[in-house]
Amino acid sequence: MTIMPIPIGVERAARELNLPLERLIQRGVGAFIRQEMRSVQMDIADLQDRYGVASVSALRARIEKGEINSHPAWEDSIEWEHLEAHLDRLEQMLGEE
Repeated sequence: MTIMPIPIGVERAARELNLPLERLIQRGVGAFIRQEMRSVQMDIADLQDRYGVASVSALRARIEKGEINSHPAWEDSIEWEHLEAHLDRLEQMLGEE
C-alpha cells in the first residue's frame, strides 16, 4: 500500500479546527462511508418501491410465481444483492473505525 502525502489543505483544516490530523482524517473517512451508506440505502429503497417488496428474496419469490415479469426484475434483483453486499462492507468498515 502506497501512502500518499497529505495535502496541505488537510493539514491546515486540522490546525484551524484544532484537531489532530489523524482524527480529522478518521472523521472524514467516517463521514464519507456514512454518505455512501445513505446512497446505497436510497438505491435499495428505490427497488423496494419499484417492486413493492421489502427484500430481494421477496422480489425473487414474486418473479418465480410469475407475479412480476422477469425482465428487468431479475437483473434488478442481482443489483439489489450487490447493493446489500456493498452496504454490509461499508457497515463493517464503519465498525472498524
